[in-house]
Amino acid sequence: MKANVSEIFYSIQGEGITIGYPAIFIRFCGCNLRCPFCDTKYALDCENYLDYEEITDKTRRFPAKRVIFTGGEPALQDDFIAFFIAKNPDFFYQMETNGTILPQKSISLLNHITVSPKMFALNIDVLKEFKNEARSVEFKFVVNENFDEEIELIHKLDLKPVVFQPIWENESLSEYLQKTAKIIEKVKGAAPSIRIIPQIHKIIYGNRRGI
Repeated sequence: MKANVSEIFYSIQGEGITIGYPAIFIRFCGCNLRCPFCDTKYALDCENYLDYEEITDKTRRFPAKRVIFTGGEPALQDDFIAFFIAKNPDFFYQMETNGTILPQKSISLLNHITVSPKMFALNIDVLKEFKNEARSVEFKFVVNENFDEEIELIHKLDLKPVVFQPIWENESLSEYLQKTAKIIEKVKGAAPSIRIIPQIHKIIYGNRRGI
């Protein structure tokens, strides 16, 4: 079996509620969305098909026991992910998805799923299925200082736990931290149960690949 893979690398998880864990990232090519703020545009349309054996070999070169499937949109590679997990049961598996496609074969096999809904492309039925069927799930919203629509959706679907990740646009680190502080202050007043977690890998390493 083959999969369309942009890159495989070893780093720490820099986002969401599993932040800080060393992890092996398998980033797939291809996505069904075109988010204007996407920070991995190089993975949207690439073609780099690798055999299962090569992907396994690359993955097992690293010492971590946590694998994160990301993209692009990894749910498009559901068949391969389910196959990979079945063949390699000794890892802790995560997926980072935009929440528009349900990975029917792998959803029950994944230890944790980060669903990052995009307000311009919501699939409410799929979000509900993630909430009800995933073994462990978080809902991570990439936000700026105006997140009223996100709050409304969170209440409507009773999503939890919820993470707000301040969007990193074409700005300096200082500007990003200032914006993050404003988001923190607004969340403290509007929805104090929401966790605000910036992208620490970008703060540490900058906006580059394989980190």
